Amino acid sequence: MPRRRSALEILRSVPPQNRLALLELGVDLDDPADAELFISGVRAAEVSIAEQERWERERLG
Repeated sequence: MPRRRSALEILRSVPPQNRLALLELGVDLDDPADAELFISGVRAAEVSIAEQERWERERLG
């Protein structure tokens, strides 16, 4: 499983245009509560992707 990225790494990886799009949807990454929710979603997605990749390697070669 890949290394778990820090919250700061995750937030810094969001390009300005994506931050603006999130803000238009009501998600302000400068707000601690919104940032925490966003980070937990990114981490959950990363875990799911890693699990899917592992499954594919095991079954599909």
